[in-house]
Amino acid sequence: MKAIIDLGTNTFHLCIAEVKQGTLIEYYKLQVPVKIGSGGINKGLITPEAFQRGLTALTEFKKYIDQFQVKEVIAFATSAIRNAKNGKQFIKEAKGICGIEITTISGDVEAAYIYKGAFHSFKFPDYPVLVMDIGGGSVEFIIGISEQILWKQSFEIGAARLIDKFHHADPIREDAVNNLTQYLTETLVPLIDALSQHQPQMLIGSAGAFETLVDVVIKDLAVIPLSLSKNAFEIRKEDFEVFVEIMRTSTQDQRLRLRGMVNFRVEMITVAALLMHFVMSNHKFNRIIASNYSLKEGVLFT
Repeated sequence: MKAIIDLGTNTFHLCIAEVKQGTLIEYYKLQVPVKIGSGGINKGLITPEAFQRGLTALTEFKKYIDQFQVKEVIAFATSAIRNAKNGKQFIKEAKGICGIEITTISGDVEAAYIYKGAFHSFKFPDYPVLVMDIGGGSVEFIIGISEQILWKQSFEIGAARLIDKFHHADPIREDAVNNLTQYLTETLVPLIDALSQHQPQMLIGSAGAFETLVDVVIKDLAVIPLSLSKNAFEIRKEDFEVFVEIMRTSTQDQRLRLRGMVNFRVEMITVAALLMHFVMSNHKFNRIIASNYSLKEGVLFT
């Protein structure tokens, strides 16, 4: 049994689990909307308020780690902490206060774990796929066939960064959408080139915003997606387009009233949906899959 801690930019995740005979058995999961990048992510700084929220969440995690008597704890810091001027200070204080040893991982390593996690959520097809993970600080794209990774790259264009740059009105302004699209067009040239080269036919969204996509489709559009396993669901393109339009045109209050919306994703979901739409619009994907597995599960299956 292991405790995996993913210190994401928006959310800190704890998963206490083990893999037995190729199956993941979860004993406890907790996610806390720490928003460690709030107010400082594009300045490379963890604000004092975010710093404290992070330590409070880790203190809470430690209670459950002790309760389950977990001996092996693996904690990973991603984009916001690895790029913050005071990221090392946060890691030092976390160890001193909570006794949790945190390792900072590169976007490249993060991408490899994300792909492995998605791969174990359902039976992958025998043709190229694109796995996409939208974090608060970075976004990872990985193209692969079965277990083999063909190309991967992490981009520092996570939802918290995009909100800071573009989402200043509610609902988001049309000129901001155009500016965001232009920014993605310029920034994601390596991705567009890789899509052209490898021609993936399936887009697999990894956890986070893609879980919200599934929940909104089920609870607000009243559509039951095709279940590929208990951890992966296929979304019809027409339902995906309706979801994106709702996120693009709604206010925060309207999004909060959606039955499939969890409160801590209400701010970031608009830019996340627009990013999903950009990727879908720039390549002909035959299928869209939302996987519940991501970094944490990838680590467990390693």
